[in-house]
Amino acid sequence: MSSVRYHKINSSDWQHIWVVGDIHGCYSLLQSRLADIGFCREKDLLISVGDNIDRGPENMDVLRLLNEPWFISVMGNHEAMALEAFATQDGNMWLGNGGAWFFDLTQEEQQEAITLLLTFHQRPHIIEAENESGTYVIAHADYPATHYQFGKTVDLNGVLWSVERVLRSLDEKSEIIGGADHFIFGHMIFDHIQLFANQHYIDTGSAKSGKLAFYRLQ
Repeated sequence: MSSVRYHKINSSDWQHIWVVGDIHGCYSLLQSRLADIGFCREKDLLISVGDNIDRGPENMDVLRLLNEPWFISVMGNHEAMALEAFATQDGNMWLGNGGAWFFDLTQEEQQEAITLLLTFHQRPHIIEAENESGTYVIAHADYPATHYQFGKTVDLNGVLWSVERVLRSLDEKSEIIGGADHFIFGHMIFDHIQLFANQHYIDTGSAKSGKLAFYRLQ
């Protein structure tokens, strides 16, 4: 089992901290929403819940945000599918889930995309931030444990793919995850931000709905 990477953010370094739902290549939509919320690239931080690529039209523009000091991202299952395709030379699963854009790039752009996507081998799966209003944990799909602890060994597939918890919540069986105040996830598409116990789901299906949700953490 691959080990799960954790990363702590020093909240005092930033004026405002926002978490954005799955961007899925919708760069223009992201820019327009950042203008709506008055995002300041000099003082604010944007944390992506992963799935920055696939389905939408402007994947390279979104990927290049990984070079920006105001943008950080956890790994989503779509980044994981891309890395798997590079490692195994079998892109079928990725292609079937929106990865066709990569094969339409020029050779030079493909190389740039590969370089940027390979940085996800070092990027976190889980980000923790703490401020006066509590401890926040950001991951793509789930924190697959009943109690959170920084650095704890949890199932990576669960972090990237699991919908079991949210399906239980939809069945009115939601449970608090201990160890932190708020958990922020993407992956599961809803019409608008959903809260179950202490879990916020912020993926609003950008590529299909034209909606991109933001959660203000600070």
